[in-house]
Amino acid sequence: MPDSESFIVETAARIFADLADPQAIIHSRSDAWKGALWGALDEVGLALSWVPETQGGAGVALDEGFGVLRAAGRAALAMPLAETMLAGWLLAQAGIASPSGAMSVAPALPNNRLTLDGSGRLAGMARKVPFGREVDHLAVLAMASEGLSIALVRTADCRTTAGRNLAGEASDVIDFSGVAPLRSASVPSGFDRDTLLLMGAAVRAQQIAGALEAVLMWKRGLR
Repeated sequence: MPDSESFIVETAARIFADLADPQAIIHSRSDAWKGALWGALDEVGLALSWVPETQGGAGVALDEGFGVLRAAGRAALAMPLAETMLAGWLLAQAGIASPSGAMSVAPALPNNRLTLDGSGRLAGMARKVPFGREVDHLAVLAMASEGLSIALVRTADCRTTAGRNLAGEASDVIDFSGVAPLRSASVPSGFDRDTLLLMGAAVRAQQIAGALEAVLMWKRGLR
């Protein structure tokens, strides 16, 4: 691990090594490891790394959060940590406090559009939502009459069609039609759809970089 990486990144790496060893997970006969791992991540605030302390998060810097994601990539973490971190970041942009538990973000594709009508209900579908059916809440970016809004939605209130990505992880279609968010607020000045898409791309890039680091370390170990 580079000397420049912070204590919080080192903490994340230790948790992943102790509770998310890929070989141990492959041979596990149950999903009990998920509860223990998420409990450890939640205890030190890693799941809400980018949420300000005033909103119940860890309030770490953007680059430190990216370091946590690289560590998760090195560990081949098959849990919605990145999605929860991104969701917390999105909600924080509108001053919405993040709930406990796993979250994901919608829409996940640039051509999907969600709307929030005058009665405060959502409409539209989001495809390929990562870990959609496995999370408790969704952070949603939707167009309202006055402009873009960010909303917190309970997953159980939505209709979900199960799907999987190439890694076998949940990648679902979420139908938000008629769903009333738990909370919603307008986006800050200068925030648009590209802001979310670019942040999501940066999050995925960090995970990929971590996975490539693990491959390089493994190859060097064989030589």
